[in-house]
Amino acid sequence: MHNVRSDINESKNLHEDPGHEQFPVDTRVITKIRLVTDGVGGDLVRIVVMNDQTTAQRAPYREYHHGNTGISIDTIASLTMQADRIEGTQQAIDSFVGAMPLHLDLSQSASWCCGVYNPSESRKRLYKATDPDDSTKMIGLLVEQDAQGNLAKVTWYKTQAAKALFSATPGELSFELVKDENGAPSLDPNDIGGWTWYYTTSVCGGS
Repeated sequence: MHNVRSDINESKNLHEDPGHEQFPVDTRVITKIRLVTDGVGGDLVRIVVMNDQTTAQRAPYREYHHGNTGISIDTIASLTMQADRIEGTQQAIDSFVGAMPLHLDLSQSASWCCGVYNPSESRKRLYKATDPDDSTKMIGLLVEQDAQGNLAKVTWYKTQAAKALFSATPGELSFELVKDENGAPSLDPNDIGGWTWYYTTSVCGGS
């Protein structure tokens, strides 16, 4: 797999909220993101990050999230985020997302809020990973599905007020389920660690 961290993520201000985004802007390419489950049905989510590129059906500075309705998030104990470049054509995008329906069309700009987000969908799970920007800290990934299994929200947690989720998007990052002190799945990032948490979601800031 191409190492996305090594030579992309050339930063560029977004016209909606300059300098604040989830995945850092690479002005030269489209980025594909996969949330890969461990042996329970393939990819949970496929995300197309347009950056400043455009195709006939995709606009610049948008994130297009395609969800797998055949996988219940309640069954997922771990997953891996994989990132790489994708050819800047609609045909290449269509080949990447395959039959997975489009569930979220979001601005690539992000509003970061201090605190803990309260998920409201019927299925939700919080995952943690080592922060590639600071190996002494963690990041959180909260995935929500509605009762029909449609991807409803993706919320990211970071331990510092961020301009972007990563300073450079890693080619691969492993996540595991967050549990409370009794070993039950937890939606509270304080069960990841006792830091001050910041989050960005499709709800926060109305984006």
